[in-house]
Amino acid sequence: MKYPSKSKLLIWLVQGYSYLYPMAKRWKHHFHGGIFPKYNKELSNSHPLKTQIIPSELVLSLQQHIGLAVEPLVKKGDLVQKNQCIADTKKGLNAPIHAPTSGIISAIEERMTPHASGIPNRCIILTPDFKETTLDNALQVSGHPPSSPKALKEIIYRAGIVGMGGAGFPTFAKIPDEANKIHTLLLNGAECEPFITCDDILMQTQAEDIVQGAIIVAQALGSSKVLCGIESNKPRAIKAMKIAAKNTPVEIKVVPTVYPMGGQKQLTQELTGLETAPNSHAIDTGILLMNVATYSAIYQAVKYGNPLTERLVTVSGLGLKEPFNIKALLGTHFNILAEQAYPKTSLNYPLIMGGPMMGVKMPSNLVPVLKTTNCILANPPKPVEEVYPCIRCGECMDACPINLLPQQLYWYSRSEEFNKVEELNVFDCIECGCCSFVCPSNIPLVQYYRHSKAEIRQLKLEEKATDLARNRHEARLTRLETEKTEKAARMKAKKAAVKKQALEKAKLTETGAITTPNPKKSAAARAAAARAAAKKPTPQKNTSSDSASITEDKIKPVSARDKAIAAAKKIAQEKRQLKAGSHPETLTLKNTSHLPDLDSTKKNKRKAAVQAVVQASKARVLAKKQASQFNPEYINNQDETKIHSEEVNQDVKLPEDKVIHKDHLAKKTGSKVKPNLTNDSKED
Repeated sequence: MKYPSKSKLLIWLVQGYSYLYPMAKRWKHHFHGGIFPKYNKELSNSHPLKTQIIPSELVLSLQQHIGLAVEPLVKKGDLVQKNQCIADTKKGLNAPIHAPTSGIISAIEERMTPHASGIPNRCIILTPDFKETTLDNALQVSGHPPSSPKALKEIIYRAGIVGMGGAGFPTFAKIPDEANKIHTLLLNGAECEPFITCDDILMQTQAEDIVQGAIIVAQALGSSKVLCGIESNKPRAIKAMKIAAKNTPVEIKVVPTVYPMGGQKQLTQELTGLETAPNSHAIDTGILLMNVATYSAIYQAVKYGNPLTERLVTVSGLGLKEPFNIKALLGTHFNILAEQAYPKTSLNYPLIMGGPMMGVKMPSNLVPVLKTTNCILANPPKPVEEVYPCIRCGECMDACPINLLPQQLYWYSRSEEFNKVEELNVFDCIECGCCSFVCPSNIPLVQYYRHSKAEIRQLKLEEKATDLARNRHEARLTRLETEKTEKAARMKAKKAAVKKQALEKAKLTETGAITTPNPKKSAAARAAAARAAAKKPTPQKNTSSDSASITEDKIKPVSARDKAIAAAKKIAQEKRQLKAGSHPETLTLKNTSHLPDLDSTKKNKRKAAVQAVVQASKARVLAKKQASQFNPEYINNQDETKIHSEEVNQDVKLPEDKVIHKDHLAKKTGSKVKPNLTNDSKED
């Protein structure tokens, strides 16, 4: 939505009416809401720029931007030069890190960094040698403006430039790859946060670099309009920028002093009259906005090949006697800079990175300066104000620059109804703190919104993980079902082929047709039969009669009577063979010692035959019992099986000439033999 520019007469009338109704000053700007705190910018702006300090140790965090942390390119003990790249990675969104000065890498370890969580990050510890050995044109640029967006992005990436207004988003990722997609380029010189004056000093001292950097970006992107917005409370910066922008396409615009004028959506609406839709960015409408410090860093990188190794930092606060601005080296400790401002009392309270509205208290005063550190604030802690219940006054709603409903967001956040909080566009909240500033009940509204955002992000991550697990499970079930279907189809086709082959074979047999066997198939069949035979275990040879009887019983089913008769015949035949070999009358004890004992042989043969008969009978009974479980016809034959077994036991009777007499056995073995050997053998 585009708003018409307000006339000077209307602004003059609003200015006069604001003395009676202070909130009438909101009518002077285009966006909704806003507040007018005490800025206290004169504390640091009234002092000259401080001389740069080289500390005895620089702590360079590998996570100085939004995105992934970079990886060290150096190791402990390496000697580095100023502007040398010491950390980089090719993974994801990142920005390389360069050495702010020359020195030795003393360690690579975890240190505390400027983050509210207080979680240590991996850092490179650089010990300066105070020689300032500089690597000139470290980026190896030609000094001429790049002719395409891709060439510009490459230089910005290698320089390690990020958004220096406080967000820390890598600048190269904001620039499109193609030209003529950005029609309006905006320079953010509002600096609306109280106490902070680093951008004001930068515009006063390096206005030429800012303007030339904006022109370089505009030419590479094909932008037709370049606008710079500066708040009205910076007269010296406005004057310097107008002088530098003379006879250039850069247009300097003075905007009302109101917090948060420096917000991306607020300044875009103020300069162009275009309101950014929820859940979208100004770049989607062809508008690109960056901080004035970012344009200055781009100019240094393109013109001289200097990477980002230092930045202007405001050191201010009510607890310091002489606040100042300084061009600080990245990695300098907060407490070293704060001590240079002569604290009124001991710094036994946490310093704040940023301003009083959006700044973050540090877990330790020994944290280092990052690329996004624009202010080190030393405000002594105030007594904690008591929080009262909400009175539904609506002041938070009037002050919200995004035109949200802070009161409703508070109630839903407090009751943890995060779905309703998200429906009220909580992610459009820029956490500027206007609602908390005007709340008469001292309710920390911004803290509730931050908590809700974190919980919603966590719930979305869990939901995403659940969806991923469900999709993988469903994919597995689909795969198994497909494999099952394919297997069934293959089996069906195989059965059909076998059936077809059998039918064809039967048909050929009926017709009497002679088919010539395929030699290849026959050879394959013989080879398969040979492999199958080789896999079968080779039966061990057993000369005993019981093994032979069992094998014969499996090959040809015969009755127990036949087996007994066959065993008796075999014994009689062996006896006749022995008698035929030598006449009993010519045998003596001396020449028969080498022959086997006839009575003992008869006994063993007879006992083996009986055992074979009994085992064969038991095997048949067991087989019939097993078959009866699956075939009911065998149940009616159980009585016949019992009768048959009794007949077998009764029929196992040998002739009297096969009986081994105990007197003869005792004579041969010289041992005492039990009587009724025949009956014992039957029982065995």
